Amino acid sequence: MLNQSAAQPIEPPEGSTAVGTGKGGVGKSTVAAHLAGESAAAGHRTLLICVTGQDDDDLGIKRYGHGVHPQGPSAIDGEGLYRAIHDRVPLQPIREVRPNLDVLPGGPRVADISNILMLRMMQEGPAVVLSLAQSLAPIAPLYDRVIFDSAPESDPLEQLVLASARTLIVPTRSDESSINGMERISKNFKMVKSQANPYLQMAGAFLYGSNRSATLMHAAVRKDIRRVLGEGTPILETIVGYREVPARNARKKGLLFSEYADLLPTSATSYDVKAGRATEADVVPETIIPLSKEMRELTNEIFEYCGRAA
Repeated sequence: MLNQSAAQPIEPPEGSTAVGTGKGGVGKSTVAAHLAGESAAAGHRTLLICVTGQDDDDLGIKRYGHGVHPQGPSAIDGEGLYRAIHDRVPLQPIREVRPNLDVLPGGPRVADISNILMLRMMQEGPAVVLSLAQSLAPIAPLYDRVIFDSAPESDPLEQLVLASARTLIVPTRSDESSINGMERISKNFKMVKSQANPYLQMAGAFLYGSNRSATLMHAAVRKDIRRVLGEGTPILETIVGYREVPARNARKKGLLFSEYADLLPTSATSYDVKAGRATEADVVPETIIPLSKEMRELTNEIFEYCGRAA
């Protein structure tokens, strides 16, 4: 979407962070939701903007109706974000999805934003990459932090996010396709920084969903990350282990890991299930405790690294 001409930049809000990488399935949306949730729980007014075609609903907005929806047309399924870009109006997020947390959800409609940007590119040039920054600017002073969940495998949408954020944090898994996928975010980062958003800084990268004891493999992955993103790329220490059952259950319930862990004292038991007094869904696995702890450690470290970069 960008070319050799530079766009007039819009200074991103302080505390604005994009979670992005070039490949899906690396924990990006989960981490973005937890960053926003932990920030809000700490008392910071926080906005989560999901620029992704996937409707992950980690926070239970669609499934359980969380939050106060804006009047008028629906904001879910990416409709709110699409409308703001299409009509060139301020973002209207769903308010109080959690205390201090407003959210503009993603969904299928987000994919159509790329078409708008490509059409406008012919008339407006590279300034179209600032479309999201322009819609965010009027409401940005309401928030202490803005978290972006960036679309993987879409250059126009990824550039849209990077033009609106002050820092970028990059998750990856250990497999080769995830490592190679970071080449896209690296290319878009350099392009947007040079042509549209000189304030953008690389906060770092981290490995997600891996065996925490596989230290030799982790060392090899760190070398691969720096090969792709640059030798000076900071790499976070915290690794959230792969625990599929509690992660899946928490998402189905629209809960953050810490919120799901809070249900453990009232959990049903396997005996309750066998007796017909409960279902499997009523059993909270004890593995949610280390998962919640590791995610909180990761979010704290991300905010620390983003603060350094900014």
